[in-house]
Amino acid sequence: MRFFVRNFIRGLLFVAPVAATIAILVYVFDLIDGLLKPSGEGVWKVPFVGIEIASETLAFRGVGFLLTITGILVIGMLTSNVLTKWALRRVDQLFGHVPVVKLIYSAIKDMVEAFVSEEKKFDKPVLLALSATPEVEVIGFITREDLEEFGRPGKVAVYVPQSYNFAANLILVPRSRVTPIDLPSGDVMAFVVSGGVSQATQTNQN
Repeated sequence: MRFFVRNFIRGLLFVAPVAATIAILVYVFDLIDGLLKPSGEGVWKVPFVGIEIASETLAFRGVGFLLTITGILVIGMLTSNVLTKWALRRVDQLFGHVPVVKLIYSAIKDMVEAFVSEEKKFDKPVLLALSATPEVEVIGFITREDLEEFGRPGKVAVYVPQSYNFAANLILVPRSRVTPIDLPSGDVMAFVVSGGVSQATQTNQN
């Protein structure tokens, strides 16, 4: 199980930023040029390559999901190979040096690494008081402890995710406004993005 998880995360760290960047670019091209449209009844034309696929071949539900998971696992296992590491670095450099693509790719890559890499960035869940008295609080994650370089000594950066939404806010607040949450960061994140439906597993609390 540990082998499965480790290699899946390795693959995900590479696949997610690349796939998301490509998906966003294809979506934009689709809006502009109408690339993804049927070439005939029951037939879909793959953009760029001109391949036509009968709709019947897309009827096997779950095959695409299984192939995606398998592909991510294989890439994760290959990342330990020296030659593969070199190839992946080249892909990373390619996406990281193209204008516009770099902006999308870097943002998605940083976000994925923040959640699932070995050095997780969202590992400090806190309650953030919105006023001097904590009647109203929001849940967030400290992402920067020292803001002196921004001219804000004594303040911390708190990332505040939104429920059922990819968007979030970054708030700079005095350290006195935040209270650490003694729960696993993954449980806290699940609780937030699910709108409070997910039940956090309490640890070290009587």
